[in-house]
Amino acid sequence: MSSAAPPRRPEILAPAGDEAALRAAVLAGADAVYFGLQGFNARARAKNFDAAGLAKTMTFLHEHGVRGYVTLNTLVFDEELENVENAVRACAEAGVDAVIVQDLGVARLVKAIAPALPIHASTQMTCTDAGAAELARELGASRVILARELSVDDIAAIRRATDVELEVFVHGALCIAYSGQCLTSEAIGGRSANRGACAQACRLPYELVVDGEKRDLGEHAYLLSPEDLEASALAPKLAELGVASLKIEGRLKGPDYVAATTRLYRAALEASAKEELGSIRKTALQTYSRGSGPGFLAGVDHQRLVEGRACDHRGLPVGELLGTARARGKTLLRIRLEEAISRGDGVLVEGGFSGEGEIGGRIWTITRSGADTPRAEPGEEVSVWLGPDARADAAKPGRRVWKTDDPAREKAVLAEIERSPRKVPLTIRVSGAIGETPRFEAIATSGLRCAVTGDAPIGEARGGADVASVLKDKLGRLGDTPFELAAIEADLPAGVMIPPSSLNRARRALVEALLASAARKLDTTSVHFQDLVRAASPPDRSPPPAGLFVLCRTEAQAAAALDAGADGVYLDFLELVGTGAALRALRASRTNVTIGVAPPRIRKPGEEKIDRYLLSLEPDLLLVRGLGALREGAGLVIPRIGDFSLNVTNRLTAAEVLSRGLSAFTPSFDLDAAQLEGLLDSPFGPFAEVVLHHPMPLFHMEHCVIAALLSTGKDHRDCGRPCEKHKVSLRDRAGMEHPVEADVGCRNTVFHAAAQSAASLASAAKRSGARRFRIELVRETAEDVARIVGTYRRLLGGEISAPEVFRALETEGGYGVVKGSLRVLPA
Repeated sequence: MSSAAPPRRPEILAPAGDEAALRAAVLAGADAVYFGLQGFNARARAKNFDAAGLAKTMTFLHEHGVRGYVTLNTLVFDEELENVENAVRACAEAGVDAVIVQDLGVARLVKAIAPALPIHASTQMTCTDAGAAELARELGASRVILARELSVDDIAAIRRATDVELEVFVHGALCIAYSGQCLTSEAIGGRSANRGACAQACRLPYELVVDGEKRDLGEHAYLLSPEDLEASALAPKLAELGVASLKIEGRLKGPDYVAATTRLYRAALEASAKEELGSIRKTALQTYSRGSGPGFLAGVDHQRLVEGRACDHRGLPVGELLGTARARGKTLLRIRLEEAISRGDGVLVEGGFSGEGEIGGRIWTITRSGADTPRAEPGEEVSVWLGPDARADAAKPGRRVWKTDDPAREKAVLAEIERSPRKVPLTIRVSGAIGETPRFEAIATSGLRCAVTGDAPIGEARGGADVASVLKDKLGRLGDTPFELAAIEADLPAGVMIPPSSLNRARRALVEALLASAARKLDTTSVHFQDLVRAASPPDRSPPPAGLFVLCRTEAQAAAALDAGADGVYLDFLELVGTGAALRALRASRTNVTIGVAPPRIRKPGEEKIDRYLLSLEPDLLLVRGLGALREGAGLVIPRIGDFSLNVTNRLTAAEVLSRGLSAFTPSFDLDAAQLEGLLDSPFGPFAEVVLHHPMPLFHMEHCVIAALLSTGKDHRDCGRPCEKHKVSLRDRAGMEHPVEADVGCRNTVFHAAAQSAASLASAAKRSGARRFRIELVRETAEDVARIVGTYRRLLGGEISAPEVFRALETEGGYGVVKGSLRVLPA
């Protein structure tokens, strides 16, 4: 890529969950806003926008020089494709600037229905390397929203390897799990994060269990609740790398948050003075923060990302609790201040484990040296009263005190953007000769332009103000319009005049014409979703061989699975060298066995060597888990099986992944029983590898819980690898212990304590043509493996029924098996 031209300034992309937030983003200076339609977006709890009013919303944005992106970033089922088509047509009709898409099949649909409608690949696609970015481009994406787990160095490496536009999150909530790879809400409550209904189980308290014993962590309960992202200091570096867009998370936040964060990143890119930027940053964090830091942009640091003391908004730290005092029958909190507080502010005194003993409320009075005061400054020691319901007697000295709410500051943010809204600079050109009616042309920096003809001729001046001054005065009175005058360019003879009243009318006509030009519409084709579904078919080749395959995490498991009658195994080991040794040992001790390998689910820049090493072992099968590997392995001779992490939930997506050389695909775990049966009862059934039994992989994380809590190390280089010495689990509020396992990339997966079984679907799947089935293991012993594999062998052979499978796999003192995400919930 050429570096001759300096990169353009990244756009500031603000969130909008409703009209008030959208307006705040525009007035605060966002270059673009993203928002969801009702349905098919990853923030189902936001108010969102309806398709009927979409054209009006887009016209408002374009009038103000702001781009609008609509989020269609969820997985879609076959029965929903018609509604998705309607949403895409509505977006094109309204002139939407781009749709944000997760589902590969939806990307296909957008390209076919509205070819001129730009596509942005959602962070839900889990794009972590250049190969994934290039695959998204091949799907029609002009921009890729990178995973939030990438560092600045990772982003630079991707930037060097591809010239597709890159968008990077710089502010807001961080998910502990990779977006698009979290199945927790789906497994536990049927509320899929991939469908916009995340239940935020990561924000709940957990206990750490190490080698079967609870580990005392003091007051650290929220082991999967990360700090929020705040990367204003890195904005100039991201701009230097050529990142196209800096994205602010927060479609569930209010207009004060949207305004404050938008102002912060404008100031960061405009190189505001450090003092000014510090104040703007504090205002942004005051509106919402769980504590903040640069997230993964500054690199992996397992000791920093999750403090574990809180899971929700805290705002800004303002001091330390010194103790309590009694005065006039009230219990006062004595605080040493690090930041100013005022009467009416909300404050919170930190509690213990899981928030026990937390004290919060609004400040009723502040006392300093025995005298009441409306405000106290940093460095002072004061006493505050939070009202009669605050339970202040339980306060413990030494606790941190947070300001959760600053009404004056938050009102000031909104007042400021109303008083000084961002406007679109306008150049007006005036031309003509004496005796002619002048021509007025307006050109906005946003791209809007128009021309009108005056209604009075140009005359000779007879004294009075210079024509340039008159033009600037009359044409510059843009008032409440979205525009501000940047320049007047006059191509007029010397010594002329244009009647001021005519200039006023010309100005109004220009504004009216500019606003009218903001309404846009993109063409659509006559293609309908039914046409695409009918055309979606498996590749013209035979389905892969039938069989029962077992994904194993130890050599002992693999040996037991093969001995119990498995047709093949996948080796998914923590240790690379161990993978090679196990593969050679299994081949040496058995004949005619199929042994595959499973690379890590995530691949960052530089980690391609892991894939190369696994391929050098010459396995019989390769499990494909990410988009980069899907694209780059298309020419391999070895049979490749697409894993569940490719998120295949409809026929269009199945056709897309199979078109890239896969022998088979694994249906997504977001499908319930009826939807899975529907997908299998199609031409794609024989090309599916159905997971019959597995502990659901709940969270897949860059953050290593094991290193964070069992070492002082920041990453794999200095953690001492406690993952190799201990068995770690997380115990939830119901007492279930969910195993935590590290992969070869030192990423953690938290697995559900109870295995999910699709035994009740096996007969229907076979009738539909499904031929390949899989069992996935985590910590099962060889004896467990023999029982599990043998039971499912008998099920597939018609020797036992599904209820008998459930009974056979009940374990004494264990959790047995559950239907999990396969249960069909009421509509």
